[in-house]
Amino acid sequence: MQNKTKSNHDYEKEYNWSHENSLKHWRAWGSWFSWGSPVGLGLFFLAIAGAIWIIGNI
Repeated sequence: MQNKTKSNHDYEKEYNWSHENSLKHWRAWGSWFSWGSPVGLGLFFLAIAGAIWIIGNI
């Protein structure tokens, strides 16, 4: 059972965990697949083209 005298911030410091640290990996992926990156825009246009092709072949 948790000790009631410790706050959540104390536990974060103790376990060296924070919301910012947990998102570092996802930020790296997000930069590749964002709207401003060529990879993200390319995937977006491929998805649109695929959807149009599928709808056109129905």
